[in-house]
Amino acid sequence: MTTVLKAEFPPLMVSEDCLYLNVYTPAHSDKKAKLPVMVWIHGGGLLNGGASIYDGSALSAYENVVVVAVQYRLGITGFFR
Repeated sequence: MTTVLKAEFPPLMVSEDCLYLNVYTPAHSDKKAKLPVMVWIHGGGLLNGGASIYDGSALSAYENVVVVAVQYRLGITGFFR
């Protein structure tokens, strides 16, 4: 007699909605002021990570800089495809 174990896994929530450009600007700056811009492209070895885990609002507010965070496709559907 053989006993077979059956594992049940919840369905993975996968989305192709992953291309974002998050721009953080200082709230109280002169509209004509020329501010430095920092572009953040997250790492992760092209397998994991994302721009959404890096909040640029504090850096933008305290250092008076525009922060741009780029979210791009990773893994098998990544940009090397």
